[in-house]
Amino acid sequence: MDAAYALFLERGITATSMDAVAERASVSKMTVYSNFRDKPALLSAVFDRIIKLMHVSDLAVGPDLNSSVERLVELGKLVASAAGQPEVIRMVRLMTECADEHPRLAEAFYTAGRGELLKQITAFLKTLTRRGLLSIKDPELAAEQLVVSWLGNLMRQSLGLAGPPSADAIAKRVRYSVDTLVRAWSARPLSKSRC
Repeated sequence: MDAAYALFLERGITATSMDAVAERASVSKMTVYSNFRDKPALLSAVFDRIIKLMHVSDLAVGPDLNSSVERLVELGKLVASAAGQPEVIRMVRLMTECADEHPRLAEAFYTAGRGELLKQITAFLKTLTRRGLLSIKDPELAAEQLVVSWLGNLMRQSLGLAGPPSADAIAKRVRYSVDTLVRAWSARPLSKSRC
């Protein structure tokens, strides 16, 4: 997977063959195919691993709303910081360029990346709603809006019009986004420290 990721960044996703991955990893082509049935499966595995390294699956609801909000803020900072990394922006650009020609690769890319992130946040928001800590009518839409707000100036950055935001700027944007979500869907008043 390390070899595949490096090649995806160097050559582009569509220009990276399974043969090239095998050669870079110093294994046989059969070894690659015994682990990944095709390039979309390999791409999914690479991004699934990246998401796991970000500990998205560790997103668990805390014992109360404030601790849960803090967990969500920490995830948001991690996601926004990772999304602004030059190699991630490059990978998104490369995938966007070939999405029309390779819809299966595009689907694998989305599902393993943002799709998995949205699934985890949606489950988190549903749990907060089930516990009566929030009252979100559409957790999927709320998760999508939250992630979009976390990513802020990513479009400007991917067009080369801005550099990566500072850690302070990311923290401010993420905190504002999460606090806005909580205020909008709060089932009860926030504690004084959260207002």
